[in-house]
Amino acid sequence: MHGFRALGALAILAAMTAVPSSQAFAGGKSVIELFTSQGCNSCPPADRLLGELSKEPNLIPLTLAVDYWDYLGWKDTLALHAHTKRQRSYAKVRGDMNVYTPQAIMNGVKYAVGSDARAISAALRNHPSSDPEIPLSVRREGENVSIEVGAGQGKATVWMLSIASKIDVKIAKGENKGETIAYFNVVRAWRNLGVYTGAPIRTSVPVAELKQNGSDAVVVFVQNGTEHSPGAIRNAEMLSLR
Repeated sequence: MHGFRALGALAILAAMTAVPSSQAFAGGKSVIELFTSQGCNSCPPADRLLGELSKEPNLIPLTLAVDYWDYLGWKDTLALHAHTKRQRSYAKVRGDMNVYTPQAIMNGVKYAVGSDARAISAALRNHPSSDPEIPLSVRREGENVSIEVGAGQGKATVWMLSIASKIDVKIAKGENKGETIAYFNVVRAWRNLGVYTGAPIRTSVPVAELKQNGSDAVVVFVQNGTEHSPGAIRNAEMLSLR
């Protein structure tokens, strides 16, 4: 069995009331990365929970579809192999090699079963950080998105993600055969905006380049470490392109 038993619907709703309205541990908004798969029969409750979390103004919940369950009979139509590598990189950094679906990573540091609202809430509340906030501004300027990262401390990577706010998928084979599942804040593409070393970074990206594969929003975050060694996310912002 490759997934985990989810909370019942009533328990999820009750746990949602425990999610605090402000959870950013180091400025900006808190990022929740949900590693999920259309071929995982334990994932739909986590996908629904992510949809509820996407309504919270201080959260940036993201769907990162992985491809390692494709052999079970259904090829995930939203999966990027980069997501599989990212999840494994997190596990390598932690040293536990604990990779499964649905798995939620909070602010690049703590993890929980992706359908466990209480555990997700606890991870967001109980993560003190010694890293100071890195100033971040993301705004639309005509046909471009402007990104400014202010002066700060430490070394990090600046990521820009193209996001599709909602995609409905009808699954014809595999463990979720016959289901139509809604996926929220689906990551469709990644762009590395460069290495942050404490000096300000200013750049812009054409909106036309970001609107791909149904994308209608962007997320920018500043994360300690590198692509292969991801650490704490120190600031994040989301911008609609609609």
